[in-house]
Amino acid sequence: MISMLKAKYGWNVAVDGLVLDEDIFNHILKNRGIDDANRFFNMGKETLHDPFLLKDMNKAVSRILLAISADEPIIIFGDYDCDGITAISVLYRALKRLGANVDYDLPDRFSDGYGLNQKAVQKIIEKKYRLVITVDNGITCIEEVRNLQQAKIDCIITDHHEAKDILPEAYAIIHAKLSPLYPWKELAGVAVAYKLACAVCASEHDDLLDLVMIGTIADLMPLKDENQALVNLGLKQLAKTTHPGLKKLIQHSHLDQLNETAIAFKIAPKINSSGRLGKALDAVKLLVTDQDDEANLLIRDIEQNHSTRKDLTEEAFLTCERLMNQSDNVLVISSTNLHEGIIGICAQKMAEKYQKTTCVICFDEEGIGKGSCRAFGGDNILEMLDANVDLLIKYGGHSQAAGLTISESNLTLFKERMNLHSRLASQPILNIDMRLKLSTVTLPTVKTLEKYSFFTGTYLFENLSVRSKSIMAGKHTKLVVMDADRSFEAIIFNNTDYFYLLESGDIVDIVGGLVINQWKNKETLQIMIKDLRCQTFQVLDFRNHPKEVLDPRWLSNETVVINDYYLKNNDNYQIAGNTNINTVILGPFECLPALNKILSKDGLGHIYKTIQNVPTLETTHLASLIGSSEWIAEEAMMIFSELNLIERHGSVIKVLKTDKKRFLDESLTYRRLADTKKTYEFLMEGDLMAIKNQLMKHSEVKL
Repeated sequence: MISMLKAKYGWNVAVDGLVLDEDIFNHILKNRGIDDANRFFNMGKETLHDPFLLKDMNKAVSRILLAISADEPIIIFGDYDCDGITAISVLYRALKRLGANVDYDLPDRFSDGYGLNQKAVQKIIEKKYRLVITVDNGITCIEEVRNLQQAKIDCIITDHHEAKDILPEAYAIIHAKLSPLYPWKELAGVAVAYKLACAVCASEHDDLLDLVMIGTIADLMPLKDENQALVNLGLKQLAKTTHPGLKKLIQHSHLDQLNETAIAFKIAPKINSSGRLGKALDAVKLLVTDQDDEANLLIRDIEQNHSTRKDLTEEAFLTCERLMNQSDNVLVISSTNLHEGIIGICAQKMAEKYQKTTCVICFDEEGIGKGSCRAFGGDNILEMLDANVDLLIKYGGHSQAAGLTISESNLTLFKERMNLHSRLASQPILNIDMRLKLSTVTLPTVKTLEKYSFFTGTYLFENLSVRSKSIMAGKHTKLVVMDADRSFEAIIFNNTDYFYLLESGDIVDIVGGLVINQWKNKETLQIMIKDLRCQTFQVLDFRNHPKEVLDPRWLSNETVVINDYYLKNNDNYQIAGNTNINTVILGPFECLPALNKILSKDGLGHIYKTIQNVPTLETTHLASLIGSSEWIAEEAMMIFSELNLIERHGSVIKVLKTDKKRFLDESLTYRRLADTKKTYEFLMEGDLMAIKNQLMKHSEVKL
């Protein structure tokens, strides 16, 4: 079936048929490869692997204990994202308990970039640290580690990022993927730091598991095996956390419950926001302090950083939309007015909204741009950057996300090549867990899903009737949809497309997640929209909307726009005979005042008197002479010609002298315009459903 309003994705439903409410949870488990829910969500310490199975762990422990016994100054060098911040916090707290002379630092996002760098190395040398421990970085820092070793400073690397063919000549490297004996390879940076902390202290450090859990979830690590165990243990620990900073984060996040969803969408973004603004040390201080007074002061900074980051993101996203070339296969957007800390978020949002691989680049005053890229569909962004290596100062990442540095002089050629290299040809696929009958889904079922944090559950709801629509806060769309005489809200954030592309009465299929909304002590189900299609004939009301907001990408190709241009060039607004039309866009209309002018005796009389003073004139001068549009001028001359008041010889108009009284309705053009005026008034002022019924009644629309 051809959709009127097209889906953005191809839909791949994992389960055949309609799933009953009582079977939803079991199908979710099956789709996630979970055989035993109780065992999976209760995996604990028995699942954790021995930290000494990690290669070089014995060497690292011996060197750290030696440094502690000799009171050598140690520095932990981390990263500015949530994984790096929590990794610093875990290892710092653990070493402090052993009485280590330990400090911490991380790079400045804007001046230093990611990971250990030469500026940091020089600072470490000047401050006479004897041991450097990297967390969540270091595996590619070959020159930096060499410079440290030359300065007689040992370096222990703990990391989880992809290693290159050549490894740094560090004192020890602790990395799960470089450890043949370690059973689980997908540890986050914070989890590797935790393993080192446990090995050094010969303790499991239960009170640090909440920090490990936050970093693991924030870094989108696969929640299987040891990671799921760390999350299970960490969530239990967070409920009784002893860390003042975490207590403040929970209090200020207004959480209904502590689960993976709360961490992913509430806690982790606040920690990340400080890093995006170059203030990651604020977040580290919050997580390592043991003083309530200090935590009270620091949480204010964290909340302010988060608020600022959100404002900057909204502003930058609007800037990106203004600057983009929508006809490009790959969106390459650049400006000097973008904040470097949020270009990654903008690239992700642009890629999701416009269904295209996106690079967002901010240039400094010297013409050097730092960019963040996100792949979409079949594109591999790292391969695309590999093909442009000669244009880039540096770059790195993986298939779906990458960063780059580029000179402004290479930007134009970079845009051209990126568009040529895009492989996005077919519709991207959205994986859907199952079909559900919305009105039969119960609150207890959704609460069970929320309890186990299946916030990624995606469902297809078919044949919903749109009852109403609204825009919230100027940027979100809320639909009220009906199923079996029950109403439900369906919401999509940071997107107003569906407000303009749907009308009351439309029948839609929605793909989305399910959440429970609490309002005035009442709990209701809400759909969080991921995609949508309309399968029935649509009439979209653009009579009061600017046409610029209409995004044609999601409309069927079989669309007709009934507006001023259409009515000027058609005898009526019917679409009879066209069996392929499935969407009609109504408006905007602006020509009614002009119609009134040429349909009134006074209006036409004024035009006629004006041309009488110029007995012979060229049609090219007519509109300016009578102070009207070319369309009005031409229609008026047609009326005068049919009433034998003028003669037309090619482009020359000659006014005729006559004493015979003429009646306007003697003119076919006048009668046609009078009918058009009635059409205008009906289309401009009529009820949308009445207009839709009229179009369907007089048109051979294929439904």
